[in-house]
Amino acid sequence: MSLHSDPFLNISKSIKNSYIEEWQEESKKVIGYYCTYIPEELLYAANLLPFRIRATGNRDTELGDIYMVRFTCSFVRATLDLALKGVYDFLDGFLVCNSCDHSRRMFELFDLKVFNREGFNKKVPRFYLALPHIITHEGFEWYKKEVEELKTEIEESYKISEISNLKLLESIKVHNKNRNLLRAIHDLRIQSGPKLTGSEVLQINMTNASIPKDVANSELERILKLLKERQAIGIENKKRILLVGSVVDNIEFIQLIENSGGFVASDFLCFGTRNFLDDVNLQNGESPLDSITRRLYYRISCPRMMDDHERRLDFIKKEIKRANIEGVILQRINNCDLHGCDNMLFTHELKELEIPVLNIDREFYMADTTRLQTRIEAFLEMI
Repeated sequence: MSLHSDPFLNISKSIKNSYIEEWQEESKKVIGYYCTYIPEELLYAANLLPFRIRATGNRDTELGDIYMVRFTCSFVRATLDLALKGVYDFLDGFLVCNSCDHSRRMFELFDLKVFNREGFNKKVPRFYLALPHIITHEGFEWYKKEVEELKTEIEESYKISEISNLKLLESIKVHNKNRNLLRAIHDLRIQSGPKLTGSEVLQINMTNASIPKDVANSELERILKLLKERQAIGIENKKRILLVGSVVDNIEFIQLIENSGGFVASDFLCFGTRNFLDDVNLQNGESPLDSITRRLYYRISCPRMMDDHERRLDFIKKEIKRANIEGVILQRINNCDLHGCDNMLFTHELKELEIPVLNIDREFYMADTTRLQTRIEAFLEMI
């Protein structure tokens, strides 16, 4: 039975869900964020529900285009479009970091145009977290101060007497367990006889970023048990693909690859492996908050970290071997310079492995499906 019909994973098909409603009925707050560099453990310790902003299902950026020109990221414009339509009015907080120039711009646009639009009278605290673009000891110290200041701002904005170390330790335990469960599910995907498809994995990851982690852990344990008892899915005639690049929050893109003769056996994506590769490891003499910050800063990065390309390449090479990858698809949303530069380098560097590589540009909202399908089918046939 396909997991696509699982009621829990249907959460990934929409923005708001019943768990958010239940959370807010208990007078608890929801805070939206864009980037995986946000300290979720800190928010959760403050009794805030971190919600990863996405634009799943949106095929229109008409309102977003009013405030962002067409040569900016269509994913960011699509999320802004939904926000201007009121889809994100349920948020009780908004947190942005400088992950890229396009998403960083959302701080001003949400402030000026979304939460300040006519008819919207709710007070929504806004937070900005600055992150260095290189990995150095000095950069870590800077980022650590930013996270400490964020903690103080959250306490003041939501009238919390203190986000205690005990609360942070409890949150770390919950999130480490969550990542461990996601890794266990990932292992069932990359094995020789995989138990689930790439599109099912994406649904799991999107759902996981949209609900309380305690609930997610319980459901992930159920799904993991179900998968272990499940027969291996038939991929005998499909090529094992590693998908790398820009954010993907729509299962249609993964299904396009898998319906064309591929099997997305692994990925290096924001709604994917980047979320669960590393845990928070408490070190002697270090506060829980510092340990949370250390994990975020020194983990396997995305292209926003300018000096960490070699480590990203090393991960891809290891994952190619670990998941028995037969071809790599590098994709970027149009006008994403960060992934564009990284993908160009990967294209040349992976030649030494003699593995086929497809490098494609696309729009977030799948406007060019026929072109993509033709190129993907040709690539898979070449393999």
